[in-house]
Amino acid sequence: MGEASRALPPQSSYNATGTGGPTANKETMMTPDRDYIRFNVLRNALYHTARRLTCERWSKWLNFVVVILGAAAMGDLQGNFGLKPYWAGAGIALAGSLQLIFDFSAAARDHQSLQREYYKLLADIEASIGADGHQLAVFYSRMLHLTGEERPTMKAVDARAYNDAIDGTGLYPQDQRLVVPLLHRLTANWISRTGYEYKKEAELLEAERLAS
Repeated sequence: MGEASRALPPQSSYNATGTGGPTANKETMMTPDRDYIRFNVLRNALYHTARRLTCERWSKWLNFVVVILGAAAMGDLQGNFGLKPYWAGAGIALAGSLQLIFDFSAAARDHQSLQREYYKLLADIEASIGADGHQLAVFYSRMLHLTGEERPTMKAVDARAYNDAIDGTGLYPQDQRLVVPLLHRLTANWISRTGYEYKKEAELLEAERLAS
């Protein structure tokens, strides 16, 4: 889930590594401030929690279908409803194919691992209230390292994680929440919507004000 492909926090200030101030010379590497890093780390942790739960749910349901349809008793039950035996075989083949193609259990493990790493990083950030420029650079580097290990981003799921991070941190006003259409929420875990940019509530309200 690369940072550049997502909406940024409403207000992001930057500190100069090693100085902590805005007056650093041009050669000094610029590092986001603690709130910016903390916000995005929490956001990523929430994203991977949501994706892990979804993948685990689908893996369990597909395994359930394979076991139930493969049971001998299910064949007798199908006969009572006038269904042909090949329907059970087709269901097993479909469920097995979905497991093979999407590999939900492996995806769930990947998201669980990243979720755990992001929360470890968040704990370190929370314990470093007076972090200097060097510490912030280390935190930011760790965050970027984790983003490089992520699967492609599901933008609607990420937008919801963004909103949850705003609610959870209280760092930014509520009108900075992203507006996610109903259809996008319903298909959040199935369509990546790469390149789509969600508007913030404040932006939509301003557009309405200018249009009126």
